Amino acid sequence: MMQLNKNYDSINQIITDGVSKGILHLYTEDKKLQDNYITLKDKSVVNFGSCSYLGLEFDPRLQQGAIEAVQNYGTQFSASRAYVSVTLYRELECCFNQIFSAFTVITPTTTLGHIATIPIIVADTDAIILDHQVHHSVQTAVALVKSKGVHTELVRHNRIDLLEERILHLRKKYKTIWYMADGIYSMYGDKCPVDKIYSLLNKYPELHFYVDDAHGMSVYGKNGQGYVLHNRSIHPKMVVATSLAKSFATGGAVMIFPTNTIAQRVRTCGGPMITSGPMQPAQLGAALAAAKIHLSSEIITMQNELQDRIAYTKLLLLKYNLPVLSDADAAVFFIGVSLPKAGYQLVSRMLEAGYYVNLGIFPAVPMKNTGIRFTITRLHSLRQIEEMVMCLANEFEKVIQQEGISLKEIYEAFKIPCPEETALVSSVHSVLKQSLDLKTYSYKSIQEIDKKLWNNLFGNKGNFDYEGLLHLEEAFTANHLPEENWEFDYILVKDQHDEIILATFLTTTIWKDDMLAPAEISYRIETERQKDKYFLTSTVISTGSLLTEGEHLFIQKQSPLWKEAFLLFLDKVKYLQEKNKTDKIVLRDFKGTDSELDSFLVDNGFFKFAMPDNHIMQEMNWENETEFYQQLSRCSKNNFRKHIRRNENHFETNINPYPSKADLTDYYQLYLNVKNHSLSLNTYTLPFKVFYGMAQNKNWEIITLHFKTEEKKELAAMVFCYKTEKAYIPMIIGMNYAYNSKCTTYRQALYQVMKRAKSLKLNQIHFGFSAGIEKKKLGATAVPTHGYMQSKDNFNFQVMDNLHQSSMLITAKSNAG
Repeated sequence: MMQLNKNYDSINQIITDGVSKGILHLYTEDKKLQDNYITLKDKSVVNFGSCSYLGLEFDPRLQQGAIEAVQNYGTQFSASRAYVSVTLYRELECCFNQIFSAFTVITPTTTLGHIATIPIIVADTDAIILDHQVHHSVQTAVALVKSKGVHTELVRHNRIDLLEERILHLRKKYKTIWYMADGIYSMYGDKCPVDKIYSLLNKYPELHFYVDDAHGMSVYGKNGQGYVLHNRSIHPKMVVATSLAKSFATGGAVMIFPTNTIAQRVRTCGGPMITSGPMQPAQLGAALAAAKIHLSSEIITMQNELQDRIAYTKLLLLKYNLPVLSDADAAVFFIGVSLPKAGYQLVSRMLEAGYYVNLGIFPAVPMKNTGIRFTITRLHSLRQIEEMVMCLANEFEKVIQQEGISLKEIYEAFKIPCPEETALVSSVHSVLKQSLDLKTYSYKSIQEIDKKLWNNLFGNKGNFDYEGLLHLEEAFTANHLPEENWEFDYILVKDQHDEIILATFLTTTIWKDDMLAPAEISYRIETERQKDKYFLTSTVISTGSLLTEGEHLFIQKQSPLWKEAFLLFLDKVKYLQEKNKTDKIVLRDFKGTDSELDSFLVDNGFFKFAMPDNHIMQEMNWENETEFYQQLSRCSKNNFRKHIRRNENHFETNINPYPSKADLTDYYQLYLNVKNHSLSLNTYTLPFKVFYGMAQNKNWEIITLHFKTEEKKELAAMVFCYKTEKAYIPMIIGMNYAYNSKCTTYRQALYQVMKRAKSLKLNQIHFGFSAGIEKKKLGATAVPTHGYMQSKDNFNFQVMDNLHQSSMLITAKSNAG
């Protein structure tokens, strides 16, 4: 649906927005840090964003260990571990072997640990299944083995039933299947179902398990060995990675293996073990001191103190009825607020009140799943926790009322059960907004709206004027296939003077998620769709439709109430989304840059995505072919002479106002030729009924091109075009490709469209998406176009991104070969 590898602009916009609001990319302003206070923006605040869960960073034993190590070995020991290591390494790894009752290798960071380990343990003939919420550092390392052809796919988060289905499918082809996941997930604080995975490890010989337990380290288990290995021995088909940069309060990471053979192989062959720098003496000295604490009974006391604080936090959150995303006993908590604007507000308010908490936002979570993430450490007093949660509850209530969000909406956004008493509380925001100032009108058919009113707004913007929508409603109703049936909705928002502030129409139907993806991705997905027709598809409610292009959304930006009108519109769309059970909301075909609209929609849970350029020809200031030719650039003149003028006499061009059924059948076949020729814009095939309706509608006309020979005239191309008062809109083209290579039929068809528009005295042509080079050669202007999307989850996007990476690697290998 969206163009892949284009979402960095969206991420940059979202993060930059947070920076401008003073809640992201902050720096502490303290000359010396103490306890759990930090100074931000000239204010001392209690830090509820630390992952040092046991609070060991200020332990004098760790500080002294770091000092002595620097005094004895210097600030750094700069050498690859393949050559020589500081002696502290040997002692520290011995400690970790005791802590985990397994074989360990220390790495400079967890990310480098993954990069050192995964390419060693995963063979080229293995398969990998990633939990789609597994930490990005694991995915980074997996990309290295994917480049060697290792099969990689995603499975929905913690869905053990789906995991087993994939194991049963993949075991037919692969002898080793790796499942990769986190122990404690860093954003929501939920846990991996380790016991169920152990059962699968015992059940399926092919299955192996790779798990990142960074947020479980020290907090759980004997000697602080972590959540995954708590009350469990390491499984023979399992590798655990854990971090020393969180509860362990130092830096670096530990890779944990069931056998010394595997550990030594990673130690010897892992890339970062050969080429990257080591942990430095200060970290090693502090880590050794922390390890000794973990090997003592003191670790149990620390764990219990932390668990008491976690349990107390859970009771307080329950007391204040806050929407907590996970009920695990982890030190990470996530309070859902649904929309980014509420998240921004709440973080700012908490900071002002004296508490630092994290913003959980895209890309870490889907846009509509924004929330407040905070962590509990052993340094927090019970009073600090109580006061923070009470403050959070108060500010939360103020924010959701101010931003017009109900608790019920938040629970629905996160797909978690809504408490019965919460469900009964209605949101007050709709009452506040439905004042005398604005009113929303909704309709199910264009026939319910005054024709003149609609055409004044949309009459020359595309084939969605009044007559055009009559045709679409007829064509996409009462068909056999679900993708051929569209639900139409029309929304108008008026002010107290009956002036329209916002207007649009929407359609709800099934979209292919790869509609705008590179063709090679769509080819792979279409192969899967031969087995599962609706693989990687979504039910989408969108402004406009799949058979319209142009500015579908009218906004009176001069009105001081345009944002309020837009919010009323979004309220209605969300209602329709739930009613129609749609996965995504898409607002499409916006042109130009509007930073105010960008920020407004990001605040309300949408991310911006690039669409293909639209191509428009405006002000055709020529009267004949000679004048047209003279306006072309030097290169375009050469193209025109060689490919259009030279071949024009080979074709007979006509307008067919009364096509027979046989004609329409021929035209439909030409359309299918084009549809099946390229997947650059991958949509479902239009039903024949659409073409029949076009032939009956006076605003549509059909340009036909017949190739002339001495014996006969053969239908070479047709173009279905829509006419408005000012614009000509070629929407559907069909071709016989046998003539395209000989006489460049496509270019000829574009030129004949231009001539027809000129003969009708229409000075605008909306050429639409695709084939931009050919259209620009004839004088069309490429107009960058974008849309905004809100999705209930990111899973399908991540699956497509995985396929995209695989395709790029296949292409690279092919080119290299």
